[in-house]
Amino acid sequence: MPIDIKIVYCKPCGFLPRALGLAEELLKYLSDINVTLTPGSNGIFDVYVNGELRFSRYQSRRFPEPNEIIEMVQRASPQP
Repeated sequence: MPIDIKIVYCKPCGFLPRALGLAEELLKYLSDINVTLTPGSNGIFDVYVNGELRFSRYQSRRFPEPNEIIEMVQRASPQP
């Protein structure tokens, strides 16, 4: 069953390239995932894994590193 990842980014802030870059890294290193990009506003850059907020730029006061999101997704993956 694929893991759903949603990246919500601030469109007026110009965060689309950062969201696209993160999505590209996730798709490069992970299999069986669905990545959705959703425009937002007010400086948002949130990452949801299977509907659960796993990273918030507002709370962390920084952008996520691709490797930390990859690790989060791997932990969320069911183990055989």
